Amino acid sequence: MKAKSLHFSKSGSAQVIASELGRIHQCVCDQIPPAYPCEGEKVIFIGVEMNGKLPGPVDHFCRDLTPARAQNVAFYIINGNGNTSGLDEIKKAMESKGVHMIPDVHSVAVKSSLFKKGMPTDADVKAAVDWAQKIVDSGL
Repeated sequence: MKAKSLHFSKSGSAQVIASELGRIHQCVCDQIPPAYPCEGEKVIFIGVEMNGKLPGPVDHFCRDLTPARAQNVAFYIINGNGNTSGLDEIKKAMESKGVHMIPDVHSVAVKSSLFKKGMPTDADVKAAVDWAQKIVDSGL
């Protein structure tokens, strides 16, 4: 399956999962915006660290997607509380262009402290890998 694993986070927490998805699904892993544009992807996995609002670079990237670039987009959200809200507007924008957003948004609750950014645990990474595998196995 032609896929891409992209990520955006200030702390690097999304990169841990994105790299593992890229390794397992033998696909490109890159930051948003990616070095090379998406072309003919069956699915793009997007990992983003956010609390309520999609970061500008991710929003712009998603709004530029077309079915020729990507047929499906699957999000996993990393934050301190596991909240996956904040994607309704981008879902409408993508789907108005014919790009399908997978409704099963994966949530990763990563706790941070005042002096240290939290990172996903091995269990968090495994859960994200299992989530992505279900999407791939569904045949989209």
